[in-house]
Amino acid sequence: MVSLPLSGVVAFAGSRHGSPWPVAPVVGLVLASGGVVRVGDQRGVDAAVLRACPGALVVRASQFPGPPRAQLAQRTRAVVLGHRALGLPKASCLLVFPPEGGAPALGPGSSLALRLALEARLPAWVAGEPRPQGPGWVPLALAGVPGWALPPVQGGLF
Repeated sequence: MVSLPLSGVVAFAGSRHGSPWPVAPVVGLVLASGGVVRVGDQRGVDAAVLRACPGALVVRASQFPGPPRAQLAQRTRAVVLGHRALGLPKASCLLVFPPEGGAPALGPGSSLALRLALEARLPAWVAGEPRPQGPGWVPLALAGVPGWALPPVQGGLF
């Protein structure tokens, strides 16, 4: 059985235009599992996460230097990988809510979040259909919301 580490710091990412897949039940599952919710500061999925969890840890783009695009990228990196100077540890996993069209329709911020998580070997979950590209994705519903999980890589015994 596939499971994700929802009792740690759980990073959320998704479309600024919202997602057809419900966010609140998944946020509720994270909280019921003892997890801490971390999210960005944009409209759409970020705002839906914050409505479901007013106590979520919000990473604001304005906390970072540079032009707006660079600030957004640094914010996304901090949501997923943490930020030492801000006292943010790396997330235990990433949950992504794409727009209509699923993972192939992810925008630049959500794509960056997913790429960072995969490069850091963090478990990830993407709501809805179709299945994300690449090997290892398995079907997994969270709080009744269908999706695809890339579970943590299990080390072998030596």
